[in-house]
Amino acid sequence: MRVSIVIPCYNVAAWLPKSMASALAGSHPDTEIIAVDDGSTDGTIDLLRGYAERHPEQVRLLLQPNRGASAARNAGLRECTGEYVQFLDADDVLHPDKIRDQVVLAQRDGSPELIVGDYCAVMPNGLLVRNQALCDRPWMALIRTRMGTTSANLWRRDAVLAAGGWPEELASSQDYALMFAMLRNGARVAWDRTEATDVYKRESGSISRTGLRGNWERYIALRKAIKEHLVSLGRERHAAEIAALDQYVFMALRILATYDLPAAATAFRTIIDKGFVPEVGRAITERYVFLYNVLGFSGAERALRLARRSRPLAR
Repeated sequence: MRVSIVIPCYNVAAWLPKSMASALAGSHPDTEIIAVDDGSTDGTIDLLRGYAERHPEQVRLLLQPNRGASAARNAGLRECTGEYVQFLDADDVLHPDKIRDQVVLAQRDGSPELIVGDYCAVMPNGLLVRNQALCDRPWMALIRTRMGTTSANLWRRDAVLAAGGWPEELASSQDYALMFAMLRNGARVAWDRTEATDVYKRESGSISRTGLRGNWERYIALRKAIKEHLVSLGRERHAAEIAALDQYVFMALRILATYDLPAAATAFRTIIDKGFVPEVGRAITERYVFLYNVLGFSGAERALRLARRSRPLAR
């Protein structure tokens, strides 16, 4: 079974050699590598041309103006010939047997549309953080962001195309938006519990508050769409998922409220079920729940703001 490895590249000269080496060193016998340069201005294109010259039978290079990682993945998706696609971010690393073992799993499980893999996040300080999927519960895994990630998963090409490809309009959460579209289409999921991908977290410098706000708005919008779909399938059938989704959205709305309380309050009324009560945990104290029950979402957030101005108040 052929697997296409699609690598979107934008100014990744410092990270590409390790990523490309892992793609070339894989033990699966039938792979092609399609590297898509997305308008790089450093030495990325020269590196890619070198790989294509040294490995002409395996590496192809596509060039496009800068349009973003999702557009680059879609360009590679249109050109690849594999039944499955390994989307590999240019700063991530595959273990040698990652693709081979996931192909074996796919063959054993009847060619599922998506194989979700565990992975290890490598932080800028070298700390390793294990990320394990919530196996056998795809909707809950999607809601809780425990459904692998771009490079850790293996994607059946025709299912990605049927779902509309990578969402080029999104600046974040593209992989989870795509997986939602695939699940909505009835995708079957297999689970690879081997941590066979290293996902490197780069030092990205200062991120503007506008950028952070946009990330949370996209997070909330995606889960709003997921909830609407699950409700359409039946509230009783997906009661646990809907309840968990409300809790996760509520936490995100509290973060959004630090940027724009009226917008967060409007989203709360639109998304969260009436009668919702937040769960006490590390981020929500019993005191906050009391304020929420008495004052509602907006009132509790305003009360916290006033309290912080006068003295520290635990959440």
